[in-house]
Amino acid sequence: MKYIVKPAVTLLVTAVVTVAALSVVEALTREPIKEQKRKTQEAAMREVLPRATEYLEIDVEKTGSISAVYEGYYSSEALDDKILIGYVVQLSPEGYSGNIDIVAGLYLGENVIYGIRVLRHTETPGLGARAVEEFFYSRFDGLPLVPLTVVRTSPGENEIQAITSATITTKAITDAVNEAIEWCLAQDWNTLDEEGGEE
Repeated sequence: MKYIVKPAVTLLVTAVVTVAALSVVEALTREPIKEQKRKTQEAAMREVLPRATEYLEIDVEKTGSISAVYEGYYSSEALDDKILIGYVVQLSPEGYSGNIDIVAGLYLGENVIYGIRVLRHTETPGLGARAVEEFFYSRFDGLPLVPLTVVRTSPGENEIQAITSATITTKAITDAVNEAIEWCLAQDWNTLDEEGGEE
């Protein structure tokens, strides 16, 4: 009997100590990790809608892959008030290996996609993971707010060329951006240009 009790007690004590240590580590790293994610997201928002001087999250229905929407405002000393110049839409579509966290900046001044960035992913290294590289995300820069399609050959108007051997990842990102565009076009907005006059 003692040959069973002693190993069982040892395993129990080891498990309790391990769980306690993991709990302490999680508690100590929770806030730093949260803060780092916030900083990463803010930096990405400034990249995809750099003309905005302030980003305010708004309450929207989270449909499809849309997980959050931020209004981008521009203000300067010459203006009496801040003006809405665009949206940053946070998206989380299902890719090849899991969810892909994206931000898309939609610039209302010219009715274009200003840019997109992939924040987090679990896509295949060397394939879908290349979505974080400029050669891919720059394909969205300046495209009009119209539905986009994915092609494997040289892209035409309003087409995104798929990453080689990563069509699923490309399509997931493009479909999510299309959702952001559809949401944006459904809004009733009236923008002003950055000099304060109506567009």
